[in-house]
Amino acid sequence: MNSIPIGQAQRLTAPAPFALLSVRKEDGSDNLMAVSWWTYLSNHPPMLGVCLSKKGLSGSLIERSGFFTLSVVGEALADAALACGRCSGREHDKAAEFGVPLESASAVPASLVSGSRAAFECRLVGQTEAGDHVFYLAEILACRGDAAVKQLFAWDGYSRLGTV
Repeated sequence: MNSIPIGQAQRLTAPAPFALLSVRKEDGSDNLMAVSWWTYLSNHPPMLGVCLSKKGLSGSLIERSGFFTLSVVGEALADAALACGRCSGREHDKAAEFGVPLESASAVPASLVSGSRAAFECRLVGQTEAGDHVFYLAEILACRGDAAVKQLFAWDGYSRLGTV
């Protein structure tokens, strides 16, 4: 084997499960961000973790509110979901601009993406720095799902989304 940069290793290990993270902004709207660096952490209590860049808006909003949702979106939202990863919520209302349908969550203030394969309502319980990212640990307070929805995965880094 040859030495390779981390970006190439990430492309070689694709696909990665893709989701849209939603966190409530101060104005009451929801900020959406594309994320594939997430994982389950525990069953009892149910927990997951997400790793977000220190530069992004979502991390600071999570730290302020303490809540977020993670929606594993389906193929019907592939174009809109990819667009959510290509601009900042500081300048864009991504749900409105890209036609991402939202619905109220039952346990947290942030919205869920309607029509997702799985969606998690999360409460922040810890965080740790991970280089240029922050790893957020969250308890899953509620989850919903629809097995008929075909899940999206990130391929070739974030260059495209598709199913398997």
